[in-house]
Amino acid sequence: MKFNSVFVLYSAILGFLAGLLSALFLTIVNLMIQLVWDTIPQRFDLPVYYPIIFGLIGGLLVGLFQRYVGDYPKTMEDTLEEFKATNAVKYKRQLSKNFIGALLVLTFGASLGPEAALASILGGLISWVGDRLKFTFARKEEFLKLGIGAMLATIFHAPLVGVATPFEEKLAHKSHKIKWRKLLLYGLSTIFGLIGFAFVQQLFPKEMIFKLRLPTVAWTKEVWLLILPAALLGIAFGYLFLVLERLSDKIAEKIQQPVLLALLAGLCIGLFGMWSSYFLFSGEHELLGLSENYTGLTVSFLFLLAVGKALLTNLCFAFGWRGGKIFPAVFSSTALGLALASLFPYTPGLIVAIAVAASVTIILNQPAVTAALLLFLFPLQFFPAIFLTCFAAQKIAAWLKSFQRTLTPPL
Repeated sequence: MKFNSVFVLYSAILGFLAGLLSALFLTIVNLMIQLVWDTIPQRFDLPVYYPIIFGLIGGLLVGLFQRYVGDYPKTMEDTLEEFKATNAVKYKRQLSKNFIGALLVLTFGASLGPEAALASILGGLISWVGDRLKFTFARKEEFLKLGIGAMLATIFHAPLVGVATPFEEKLAHKSHKIKWRKLLLYGLSTIFGLIGFAFVQQLFPKEMIFKLRLPTVAWTKEVWLLILPAALLGIAFGYLFLVLERLSDKIAEKIQQPVLLALLAGLCIGLFGMWSSYFLFSGEHELLGLSENYTGLTVSFLFLLAVGKALLTNLCFAFGWRGGKIFPAVFSSTALGLALASLFPYTPGLIVAIAVAASVTIILNQPAVTAALLLFLFPLQFFPAIFLTCFAAQKIAAWLKSFQRTLTPPL
């Protein structure tokens, strides 16, 4: 791909627009969540079971939307697959469907994140611009990846996520050659994405999102005995998350009634929400509170929170409440790590970091992206351990997959 000043300029503008769009979307979602879950219950003095009421209302709306409008919002995987198949992402009468579908899902408490909807909206806008500027397929593809990278970097407050994408592509193709010009473009789009995101954030009250507050780093020798168990526990939980994903899909395939499925998911959201508000939403806002208060929670509750959050996330997605799974995967993995840290409080931040790194790597199957996501979530002193854990977990996953194939008899 020709590397010229015009393409560099477009990359910077795209990054800025991706950050701007992400911030505006999250602001609207947060305002709607505050209206539905805070303002209305307080104003009308609703009974304690109001989460079930909102869950069922949301389930009905989502179910009708799925039945009469379609499977929206599209996921990141859907967006990328559509682009590969058609050389574009549909945008005519699609952007509003993705926006409304995502707003319904996120407003009514689904344990899902906004990245899926943002990727589909961004992909549609890039295709729209590409058609008018007569971009080639190669440039549309590059802009789509640049835009998604900048979007992920802004919503996760992880500047290196976009830059990690080229490394992940090379790892997938077992190549060690990195195009440094591509890295510069990813870096440039990410910087301008963060600028666009910060610009919108200045217009609204700031919130601490996707943050952890763990005890001050105090190294203890006992932590060395817990590193391996923490990593293995994280890997096991990652596989549990994937098993729950497949189980939820199988249940949905047997029912195949959009409205009923959505209502069942809404009921689950309400029941889990009555148990604890930690189960609601994507988890990005709840991470800080959980990390501050986990010592006052029982180990059994933290463990059940981890498993319950993973179950609710996959049920929501499989039953028509479509959205991203990255935020809830990080949250549920953190709850698991905090449960282990409660049992063995030796350098707890490191124990949590290793468990989360191992688990999320198994779920996403992207060690470089996972490491970049977690870079600023945990103290920088832990990043070497996070980095090594991510790639070790991927190696273990590859070995287990190979071992499983040897046990499977040929057809």
